[in-house]
Amino acid sequence: MASFSSTYPAQRPIFSLDAANAGRLDPRCSFTRSDTPPTYAAPSAVHYMSNEKHLSSDNLLLQSSDFDTSWTANGLNGTPTGGQADPSGGTDGFTLVESSGAGERWLQQAVSGSGTPTLTVYAKQNSGTRYLYLTIWNSVSNFEVALFDLAGGAAALYSGGSSSFTSVTATQTASGNGFYKCTLKATGTANLVYVGVDDSSTITGYNSAYGVKSYTGNGSSIDIAFASLTSSGATDYQPTTTQIHRKYAPTLKSVSYAGQPRFEYDPASDGQSVAKGILIEGSATNLIQQSDSIDNAYWTKQNSTVTAAAAVGVTGELNACLITEIEDVSPATSVHSVYSSAFGLSSATSCTVSLYCKAAGVNRVQLLSTVGGSVRNAIINIANGTVISESSATGAVESVGNGFYRISITYTAPATTNGRVYLNLLNDSGTSDYAGNGYNGVIATGFQFEQNSFPSSLISTSGSAVTRASESLSVATADIGYTGGPFTIVSETEGGKGSYPRAWTISDSSLNNRLVVYRNSDTSTDNTDWYCYAVSDGSAQVSSTITSSASAGKLAVSYDTNDVSTCASGGTVTTDNAAVISGKLTTLHIGAQTNGVSNKLNGHVKRLSLYNEALSDTNLQALTS
Repeated sequence: MASFSSTYPAQRPIFSLDAANAGRLDPRCSFTRSDTPPTYAAPSAVHYMSNEKHLSSDNLLLQSSDFDTSWTANGLNGTPTGGQADPSGGTDGFTLVESSGAGERWLQQAVSGSGTPTLTVYAKQNSGTRYLYLTIWNSVSNFEVALFDLAGGAAALYSGGSSSFTSVTATQTASGNGFYKCTLKATGTANLVYVGVDDSSTITGYNSAYGVKSYTGNGSSIDIAFASLTSSGATDYQPTTTQIHRKYAPTLKSVSYAGQPRFEYDPASDGQSVAKGILIEGSATNLIQQSDSIDNAYWTKQNSTVTAAAAVGVTGELNACLITEIEDVSPATSVHSVYSSAFGLSSATSCTVSLYCKAAGVNRVQLLSTVGGSVRNAIINIANGTVISESSATGAVESVGNGFYRISITYTAPATTNGRVYLNLLNDSGTSDYAGNGYNGVIATGFQFEQNSFPSSLISTSGSAVTRASESLSVATADIGYTGGPFTIVSETEGGKGSYPRAWTISDSSLNNRLVVYRNSDTSTDNTDWYCYAVSDGSAQVSSTITSSASAGKLAVSYDTNDVSTCASGGTVTTDNAAVISGKLTTLHIGAQTNGVSNKLNGHVKRLSLYNEALSDTNLQALTS
């Protein structure tokens, strides 16, 4: 077995960038990105996947759909009766029957929820005319109550003179099977919640200590289902049994300041914060004018409803919308979707549509575009993250944590015809025209349409198209001690997409003197071969594929007096014995072309080292293994 010293170079590199481990740049490097509105995106619209976690979803109640367990009952005729119809068409509903005589009628549960405690319960009338009230309680005489008219009236608020809660709101929206989604939201800390029955549409007579109502009952009843208490203000439902629900997910952060380098982490690393390196992207424009606000009139709702700020999105903000199918009266069916306003392209080009979404009863969606004049689409299972079918487009799915996926379609638009972007909800058979139940839906955020052959990082929009500036990373060779002669560059990258993406280029900032490593396609993917090309005083020296490099992340190029040797992933070393080194190599551009402006890597640079000598074949293989 060869020794360490015989396989690795004895000389240390004169320049070493470790973007995966250090998380910062060598001060000799120059990095730029022009985050300068209105020409380019503001920092808040430029995103990267960080190593931070955010609370992605929670439900602080126990037994969220089993109301005769973990709940304390008062004034009811026996325990709540299960097995009733629920909003989704199942049998997880419970009936609350009031007992006769005077008294309070409620279910209670002790909780611990601070921030924006939001109590949501689905309810409907059963027998008699009864109303639902929800109470969040902090301490004696510190509570908030909302009363809901289950015949379809508006929610009413009652304040208990609380000094513990602020920003109190209540909403009531129709759901499936005659149920209403009833929500009470406030800011503060909740220690108890009540789900109660009232006999009046007037919110009076509530106990001044606990915010519960006493009246004379006659055996009337209401049905309830799917209770949740979130701390974030979200109203999406996460079922619980004997444990509360609390999930964290990787955070897609916006940069903190203009021109901040983006050191990204793998969202699929299961909390291990696996570094991907520094992200180097070209310029891109999101032509979708409302990326998150799907409730905005920019989006047309076809047999669907949209609830704004219903869930915590991938950025950790309460900005994800819930798209819900309407309830179709059997045997009627309809197509349930949202679609954008019309827009077009400046020229024929590769296009990619993407968004972040999560199943909320609907497990399959169709992402479809008519921008460019033809219908292009893919059907995607967002419950397990698989592409089911494609039509004139290439579909892709990436998991980003806690059930969220970034889904996309990529295609080539042959014309500049205006069109729209659609998200169609499908049933579990993959059919778009089906009978909706008024409850199932999809959580969605971060819509993006860009003229790229891949989905680039999120560009947030709010009212107009937004362009993210391209990024440039370089270092002057004089600053790192290279003054000419033989050298070796070893790089480790991840990705490399789009038009001839460069891993690196060393040059005199012209096309006449350079050595460049790039993927050799105008629509490169992670499986496109890397290529080595060298020019000295305008004369081509090397032009060849790097052997077995299609999926390679580690590449090495050694340039001697007359030889250029290449190696990928510890494989075979290939040498060209008739190459002249240019003596005018003044700048090392990392992840870009000679000018530092074009042919960006559109991927991550993990590491790059420059040695002031031509390393041996054995060294090249060891360094790229």
